[in-house]
Formats: sequence, structure tokens, C-alpha cells
Amino acid sequence: MGVFEFEGVREGKRLKGTVEAGTRSEALSKLKGEGIVPLSLKERKERLLLRGRVSEDEVALLLTQLEVLLRAGVPLTEALDLLSRQVRSEKISTALSRIKAEVERGEPVSTAFKRAGIFPEFLPEMLTVAETGENLELVFGMAAEHMRTVADMKGRILNAVAYPSVVIAMSFVALFIAVTFVVPRVASVLEGMGRELPLATEVVLLISKALSFSLYAFPLLLLLLLLFRRRLFKREGVESLLLKVPFIRGVLLSFDLSRFAYTLHMTLSSSVPVVTAFRSATASMSLKTLKDKLESLTDEIERGRSLSWVLRRAGFFPDLFISLVETGEGSGELERMLKVLGDLYRREALSSVNRWVRLIEPVSILLVGILIGLIALSVLLPLTEVTTGLGR
Repeated sequence: MGVFEFEGVREGKRLKGTVEAGTRSEALSKLKGEGIVPLSLKERKERLLLRGRVSEDEVALLLTQLEVLLRAGVPLTEALDLLSRQVRSEKISTALSRIKAEVERGEPVSTAFKRAGIFPEFLPEMLTVAETGENLELVFGMAAEHMRTVADMKGRILNAVAYPSVVIAMSFVALFIAVTFVVPRVASVLEGMGRELPLATEVVLLISKALSFSLYAFPLLLLLLLLFRRRLFKREGVESLLLKVPFIRGVLLSFDLSRFAYTLHMTLSSSVPVVTAFRSATASMSLKTLKDKLESLTDEIERGRSLSWVLRRAGFFPDLFISLVETGEGSGELERMLKVLGDLYRREALSSVNRWVRLIEPVSILLVGILIGLIALSVLLPLTEVTTGLGR
């Protein structure tokens, strides 16, 4: 099934969009069946760019633009057409054109957005509730706020670890240059004079030889990793390993709990059925091991079990999370409690990252200082030997 871009006229109005069809003649038939007189029709060539991932920031901005246009009274199809022509991302433009074409053919809005492949799983479920189109702008607004929250969380975590990562990386580059090029030349001068190398210099030279060997072995190692990455780095194994590290476990768990709470709050606030909302919130989690546990408990929700009971059975939700959910269920304020939990665990994740980053910075500086001292010692000792020899 291919995608054809067309320009045409229907009832005196000029149209532009896309149509899915197996052949060009089939595409023409579809257009004529919809009352469109095609002026131009060409098959869209899918490029590598279209395979790229759309970020949370891009999705949030797109949803906000849709909300603003709908509130201004612009029909959904016109809003989609307008945005498809002005966005820079070709993947987003293609998705919007497909949504517009499907909606014009009579497909449900939720189905069209689900097929687009760039929106989070909870959005189509929320759109199902607003299928009449009366509350679409509210759904887009809530979804945009959620995506901005997710993007903000990821951005803050990346910003927190960026500085120490750059410092350590640049320090190791400088050390690599010194160990590979400077120290061996000084050592060769000393050996040419018949002097015995100091222990520190011999240690650094040994490191230099190991690094030189790694330069030749690195391409082979990289090739092996690319060939066997699925066997060596299975998602379950990597997650299991990360969850055994206390700091990493705390950050990943807090981040997932926040996403779960935010998504559940948003879908329930849009009157989505609790079973569907639970599925969407589960799908929003990033840790597969936790997601699988919750998916196995979906049947309990369908049987009428309370949300707090299911979360307790999952075995990884903190007591505070379960208690607040239970309180919300009893008081009829579950949505508000879930929003509180989302904010709470978002702050906890960011606080944990900031706390460990503050600890990593002095440790990394100390480590780099020790290595630089070893390099300096390995260079200065041979120079001292040389100057002593010249003095004699």
C-alpha cells in the first residue's frame, strides 16, 4: 500500500492531501469516488527521514497548535491541512496529511490519530470519548500538557548529567593524548641515554600500549556488538541489571510512577473508562518488567477489582502511592490524587538525579586529578633523570 500526494478540486474548492492506494489507478478511482477532480497525483517516496522518532516536545507543540486552531473555530480537517504544510518535520507532515485524508473519508478521529504512529497511545482513547468533536480542543490541550511534562522531566535529567559527563569525557581525551603521544617520546629520549625508566613512567607506558591496542581492536569490537547486540543486550537483562543499582532503580522507578500517574489522571479526567485508562497508563511506562506485571493484572480491573488493590498486587508500587490512590477512590477525588502523585514522583526523580550529580562532580574531579598527577609524574621523573644526567 503506497501513499499518493494529490492536488485537486471539489465543488469549486481547491484541495491538497494524500490518499493510500496500491496503484496509481486505484488512487485516481478513490479520488473520483470522493468527488475530487485530480489536478496532479504523485507517489510519495518514503525516505530515511520518515523513520526518525518524533520527540515529546514536537508532539506537545503540535497538540497545542491543534488546540489553539480548534478553539479559534477552525475545522479539524483545515487545521490538519494548515499544520501539515507549515511543520518542518516530514514525518509529522505525512502523518497529518494521512489523518486529514482519513477523516475526510469518514474514518473516526480516534482511529485516524492511532494509525498516524506519532502520537502516544493514550491520545486515541481520549479522542474516542470526544468523538463528536465538541471537546477535541480540551483533549488536545490536556495531552499537550502531559507531553510537555514528560519532555520537561527528560530534559532536566539530561541537563543534570550533561556537565559532569562532558568534563569527564574531555578529561579522558586529554589524558589519552598525553599517554599516547607525550609520555612515549619522553621515555624514548631517556632510554636513548641509557637511563632506567621510573616505575610511574613504566606504568603509564603500559597503559599507553593497552590504549594503542584498543584502537585497533575497537572497530572489531564495535562490529561484534552490532552483530550480536540483540543477544548480548536483551531489554529484560539490561533492565534487570539497572534495577539492581539502588540509585538508578530509584530514578527509573520514580520516573515511571510519575508517567503512570499523570497518564491515568489525564485519561480518567477525560471520562475514559477505567480499564482503558489503566491500559493507556501501563503502556506509557518505559520499564518492560514493570509494564508486564501491570498488563497481567488488567483482567482484575475488568472483574471489578479496585485500582488500589491491583497496584498492591503488582508489588512494586510504594505504600504512599497505594495509600493516596485508595484515599482518592474512597473520597471520589482519584483524579486529583493521581495528579498529586505525578508531581510528587517527578520532583523525587529530579531531586535524586540532582543529588547524585552533585556527588559525581567532586568524585570525577578527584579521579581526573589523580590521573593527571600520574601523567605529570611520569613525565617529570624522566625529565629529572635527563637533567641530572646532563648535569653530570
